[in-house]
Order: sequence, then structure tokens, then C-alpha cells
Amino acid sequence: MKEFDFPKNTLFYIKEFDIPLAYIPGEGWFNFFGGKPRKYDVRGLKVDNNWPAESFREWAGVLDDSMK
Repeated sequence: MKEFDFPKNTLFYIKEFDIPLAYIPGEGWFNFFGGKPRKYDVRGLKVDNNWPAESFREWAGVLDDSMK
């Protein structure tokens, strides 16, 4: 998966060190764990269990690890 596969202004987050989340403008939050995007209920996000990925590369690494 490449960054240009996502719409402009997509936000990439990591939850609990191993869950790649993405906020896609106009569509909402998605969990990409295992490589297949699934709608994500943001009620599972807490102040201290997620953070913005420092880069798409970092997020993609978490995604790759989730598919092993």
C-alpha cells in the first residue's frame, strides 16, 4: 500500500503500538490491521492509547507487521 492510494489529507494513526488506523476525509475512521480496511468506531480511542504516525512510512511498517 502506498501513500498515494489514499485521498489527500488522510490522517494516519497508530493505536496501542500495533494497530494502523486511518482517518479518510468524508469516509471516517478505518482499522487496517491485517491489511483489510474495516470501519472503526472512534469510541475505542482514548487520550493515551493512540497517536499520529510520525510518517506514512512508520504507519506502513505497523501495517506490514500486522499482516505477518
